Amino acid sequence: MKIHRFYIPHIEISPENIIVTQETELVHQLKNVFRYKSGQVIHIFNEIVSEIEVEIQNIDKKEMSFKYIKHIQQASTNKGHKKVSLYMSVIKNSNFELVLEKAVELGVSEIIPVVSGRVIKNKLNYERLHKIVKEATEQSGRIQLMKIGETLDLVDAITSAKDRSGIVYFGSVIENEGNKYDISSKDKDISIFIGPEGGYTDYEMALFAKEKIQPVRLGDFVLRAETAAVVACGLMSL
Repeated sequence: MKIHRFYIPHIEISPENIIVTQETELVHQLKNVFRYKSGQVIHIFNEIVSEIEVEIQNIDKKEMSFKYIKHIQQASTNKGHKKVSLYMSVIKNSNFELVLEKAVELGVSEIIPVVSGRVIKNKLNYERLHKIVKEATEQSGRIQLMKIGETLDLVDAITSAKDRSGIVYFGSVIENEGNKYDISSKDKDISIFIGPEGGYTDYEMALFAKEKIQPVRLGDFVLRAETAAVVACGLMSL
């Protein structure tokens, strides 16, 4: 039987091994959506305590309590773990949300929305995006929530990527010997740029060249922006 996982930002285990939460959205979800009862077992997790197995003790309208059973995963500092940052051009809401979900599943550390020349819209619903990240994290089995950075224009995004990563790529459809993913970079922090529908402008391509941002070919065919993002995340993360 599958045991469901739920993210709780603040988990404090009392000396009596009791955990109490007043996260009203979670209380509603467990009580009214999943219809959990006292005595049933779930997993709860966050970045501090990692993942633990608990038994539901009590659920009422405003709070619920759990009894600690055991740790499933111990907290980790993740030292030495490669970080992948996705600099994703803002695209249609539903497609951007798909990218967000798959980036979580593929272990991306952070997604930074980027406004480039051919971006049509630049407003995002951050509250909804954070909810999608939380739900994808619960489903995927990872512990740490993927971060969502503030929206940047391309120039500022390039500066950010070069500051935080050992190597920076942008997705390309042009085939040459110089744009293959360097497997020797597998242990370095990586940033990858994905353009909007219609791709980058000539000016932006020249900017990448000037800043020595390396192209990396993502396949034999022209990909939609959201497909290119998923391919890139898989290539860089796995």
